[in-house]
Amino acid sequence: DCDISKQLDCAFPATSPLVLASYARIRAEENLTMEPRASGIIAYVIQGNGVTKCNSEEITWKPGDIMLFPGGTVQNHQAGDEDAVLWVVSNEPQVAFEGLQPPARGDAPTEVVHFTAEDIKDQIDYLYEHAEEDELPGYAIVLSSEQQEANRNVLPTLTLAMNSLPGGAVQRPHRHNSVAVSLVVSGEGCYSMVDGKRKDWSPWATTITPAVSFHSHHNSGNSRAMFLIVQDGGLYYHTRAMGFEFAQE
Repeated sequence: DCDISKQLDCAFPATSPLVLASYARIRAEENLTMEPRASGIIAYVIQGNGVTKCNSEEITWKPGDIMLFPGGTVQNHQAGDEDAVLWVVSNEPQVAFEGLQPPARGDAPTEVVHFTAEDIKDQIDYLYEHAEEDELPGYAIVLSSEQQEANRNVLPTLTLAMNSLPGGAVQRPHRHNSVAVSLVVSGEGCYSMVDGKRKDWSPWATTITPAVSFHSHHNSGNSRAMFLIVQDGGLYYHTRAMGFEFAQE
């Protein structure tokens, strides 16, 4: 677990007040059974191939794939012939804070969804090909499910997006009321500035951008940077309180 509950003064594991991110390593040809106390679970494949069974669904996955599972279910992950690593994110802290139980089977806010690495790359490539010349640098695809599509969220309170930043580009400093928990997927020579402090990226690191902090992302390399972001943005969209603003030039 990426657990900073002591700093957050939480009585339960937490990466942010409403989000918990973890790394799950599965040895070759072994199984890992998970049943997080959450309303939904996100899993990104960092390394390895395998199969996950959840309810009556079976997903065959590989590096770069993203999976979404409903809460109140068991996920059985089986690695292939090499060790596998998954980045797993859920709203367990939110459920724990409210003293709730995971949803009963069939009542979860999402079903099983499989986003393949190829589809994600194709969508990012499309954005690059069709972007207007004067648009701000930085591109993102928002990942959702049929049940949450109208809200553009992955869960009622959580948003999920694959962000990309071209080589040599800088995202304009901005802030918002939602926290951002991010996985560095790729990008050499990249760093973020958060309230005036530099945060260098490293491969597969989990980073936290605190709520209301002014932040910008910088790609000083030549290759495309990619980072997967989970935010508690659904909560703020629902309450009309996202508070997004750019820093004054």
